[in-house]
Order: sequence, then C-alpha cells, then structure tokens
Amino acid sequence: MRITALSIVLLALAATVAHASPEPPPPGTPPSLTGLEMTERTILAPNTPKSTRSKLPRRTVFSFFINQNATFSVVFKQVRRDGGLVRRGAFSRAGVTGKNRIRFEGKLPKPKGGIQFLGAGRYRAFFRSYNENGESPEASIGFRVVRPKS
Repeated sequence: MRITALSIVLLALAATVAHASPEPPPPGTPPSLTGLEMTERTILAPNTPKSTRSKLPRRTVFSFFINQNATFSVVFKQVRRDGGLVRRGAFSRAGVTGKNRIRFEGKLPKPKGGIQFLGAGRYRAFFRSYNENGESPEASIGFRVVRPKS
C-alpha cells in the first residue's frame, strides 16, 4: 500500500471529525447518556477506619456524557450470590451538556435524611438522564466495595 499526501490529509481529517463536538440535538429529542466510565472498579468500604493501611482507593469517579442539559439519576443495586439485584439507594442531580463527573465514596443519602454506607459486596450503578423531552436508555456499570484484610 502506497501512502500519499492525499491519504495523510484524509486520515488527519477523519481524526478531526471523530473528535469534533456533537451538534445539539433537534428540539424535542430526549437526552442521551453515553460513555459511562469509572476510575476505580474496587473501593474500600466507606466506614473503614482512616488508620487502615491499604493500597486500595477510598473513592472512585463516575463520568459520562449528556447531549443536553438534563437531570440524571443513579440507582445502586447490590448483586446477590444468585445473580439477583437488591436496591440499596439512589440519588439525582442536575447534569450539564457534555462531560459530567461524580465523586463517589460508597455513601448514599437516606430518603428521610442522613447517610447510608454501602457494605462490602458487588454492586451495579444504573444511570439515566431525563428532562421535559423524555429520558435516556439506562446505562450501568459494576464495581466492588471491599473491607481491608486484617
């Protein structure tokens, strides 16, 4: 295969187009939530004493893209041994067009006030964005909360 100046220009143009910011959606289009990622898939249990010497992180950061301003909700479900899911908590926040980030330390707000700590186990976080135009399909990501070895 011969590489010519034209093929180099086309490759550069294709790379530019792939990273260009998306056009705003047409009016009335429901929001979309894409690119869900997290920095750490395993975190220490939130009630682990600060004096514990562990190389595991105490928090992770969820990140995702929303194509228009919308509220997003996150529902946390624990994965049981038989594969079933048990809801452990949820929260909602206002999201903005573009990349959104949430720091997460394994603590969730209780419905009537206070904080709930996630115990050790496997979990899935289910994300959805919504506004007056509708809601996005659900996106999910799995992670683990662990206790340090004594």
